[in-house]
Amino acid sequence: MNVQTPNLPDLTGGTSLAPLPEEGTALRPASRTWLLARPALLVLSLVAFAWRVHGLTGQSLWRDEVDAIYFATRHLPETLRMFVLPGQNGPLFFLALRPWFSLVGTSEFALRYPSALAGMLSVPLLYQVARRLLPSRPGGWRGGILPLLAGLFLAVNPYQLWYSQEGKMYAVIVALVLLATWLWWKGITRGGWRPWLAYWATLTLALYTHLLMILIFPLHGLWFLLAWPQAKRHWRGYGAALAGLTLPYLPMVWWQWDLLLAKEQRTGFQFTPLADMLETLLYNHSRGFMPPGPVVWMAPVFFLAAAGLLLGMEEVGEGDPADEALLAPWRRMALLWTWLLVPVLTIYGLSLRQPIFTDRYVIWIGPALMLLMALGVAAVYHSGGKVGRWIAVGLVVYVVGFWLYAGWQQKTLPTKYNLRDGVQFIAQHRQPDALLILQIPHMEYAYRYYTSDFGPRPFHDSEARLAPWAPGLWTNTNLPDEQARQAVAQQMAGLTAGFRDVWVLRSEVEMWDQRHLMDEWLAQNGVLVDQADFHGVQVRHYRLGVPEGAGG
Repeated sequence: MNVQTPNLPDLTGGTSLAPLPEEGTALRPASRTWLLARPALLVLSLVAFAWRVHGLTGQSLWRDEVDAIYFATRHLPETLRMFVLPGQNGPLFFLALRPWFSLVGTSEFALRYPSALAGMLSVPLLYQVARRLLPSRPGGWRGGILPLLAGLFLAVNPYQLWYSQEGKMYAVIVALVLLATWLWWKGITRGGWRPWLAYWATLTLALYTHLLMILIFPLHGLWFLLAWPQAKRHWRGYGAALAGLTLPYLPMVWWQWDLLLAKEQRTGFQFTPLADMLETLLYNHSRGFMPPGPVVWMAPVFFLAAAGLLLGMEEVGEGDPADEALLAPWRRMALLWTWLLVPVLTIYGLSLRQPIFTDRYVIWIGPALMLLMALGVAAVYHSGGKVGRWIAVGLVVYVVGFWLYAGWQQKTLPTKYNLRDGVQFIAQHRQPDALLILQIPHMEYAYRYYTSDFGPRPFHDSEARLAPWAPGLWTNTNLPDEQARQAVAQQMAGLTAGFRDVWVLRSEVEMWDQRHLMDEWLAQNGVLVDQADFHGVQVRHYRLGVPEGAGG
């Protein structure tokens, strides 16, 4: 008796389950595929999650992460105002953190956990995109091996791991782009209003999670042209989704347009030539943020990407007629190539007007590299007989091992400036009547946070923990050295009047005092009583003479 299963959603990509085989008959290849793909994907996703949660709080929060907590927990109208203020990035991310923090508090783990979760979710999302975008050719790999391989590379990639362990929106961006791409593909191949409505909602979320998610529009627009034999059947749905996106984008368009047309530079970035952009992205996606080493260690990564680029088309089929997704292999490869290049070229073009490039802004091209490398493995596996198969397996083992090692180094070697230990050292040793100087001044939020109870309102009443304090002096002016010293002497005498003990928390000092004139004045007018050095952070305790008539 051949019993049909209900029309349940298939997480591995189909619309329903295949008929159960008759009792006593062997499973068909498709059934074996179904039985193996889901457990493998589940295990891979759990491994990716465990790798991201492990060591999640090993490094201190850096300034931008502390800012995320501040933006999420301050008065609600101030956070809501970010949706319409020029230059504000990620208001929806900060707003989403607010209820989360009210439930679990604002610990380092609480801040970074959503990023770890988003990084894990990117693995099954990439699997879904891969099996639709790059179906195997006849005689090629079956059972979703190539999508699983791409998911494996994404799970262990150290660059993706870094941002999956950071309390910012970049891991969320990767997940949103993969979800939007999957929905775009469903809309182009199957049509209907549901995928296009979900696509519109996903891109709306992405736009307010990071303002440069506008870069996905030219990419998917080009994809629409590349898939035109298929895409023309569903142009109305795609057009309606794009038209609907103009409404949520309106609050940003006026100031972004003004920014692009401005003659003077309004961003805090330096212009980066295209060659330097490409080199930065290549190295970061290939080794993450491990200490620099010989390029030869990354050669297998480069080799697999090159093999996928040059030979990958031979591994790609036209697709499944039942899915209405028949596209020539060269078109499918063109979708992949443009995924890698168009966002970079677009951000370079925008930077010709206003420099805005930093590598994390286009982190979402990383999954395309994982797909290209998976194609490279397939090409090597199928092109060299038994030797080729062993080489392919060896390359996968090496890349996974190398990336796990790079990820381990990121977790264990101090990389982020250790504001946590610097602040806690001062809080434990500073007397209530001692002046605290923060150089740079923006560290006040880190001090307020790391002296809190990490509850839902870590900055509430933090002035009592911080005071008495003063911001460090800005001396990066065009004044001659001697004139600048005189100005510093006058300002420091005013700041320290009435205080015998002065503590200084130092980090990224050159941003405010490149000539270290404030440090020079303290050394000349006080005695260094205590000091402590942490990664990227220095603590100094000076004892000054008590001015006449002042208490201390």
